[in-house]
Amino acid sequence: MTLQEASRRFHLKLDMLQLYEENGLLKRMKTKDGTVDYPESELHRASHLYFLEKAGMDLDTLKRFVKLSEKGSSTEQIQLLRKCRHQLLEEIHRKQQSLDQLDYLIYEIKNPKSQKEDRLL
Repeated sequence: MTLQEASRRFHLKLDMLQLYEENGLLKRMKTKDGTVDYPESELHRASHLYFLEKAGMDLDTLKRFVKLSEKGSSTEQIQLLRKCRHQLLEEIHRKQQSLDQLDYLIYEIKNPKSQKEDRLL
């Protein structure tokens, strides 16, 4: 499968697939006739990497994750995933706090009476 075909099939951006290949995260094979082909297993890996990138994993950590995968070191892979999960959860909490503050401001603007009463207390 070519990168263009993979991009359409897996709904991944072509430039992202090219970036993965350039950084050794996606391996291509040459067929007998010399054309470049990407095995489906590599493209599934690319979709996992894309998901991890969207979750906040940087390129260097993605490279480390792939190397650990190739070595079969699942314990260290899980540690990386848990670290990514923790960072993502912290980001969610920060966003939730911002959302709560916005909701409170909306409430204050919609209910100016209660704001005046609060000042009197």
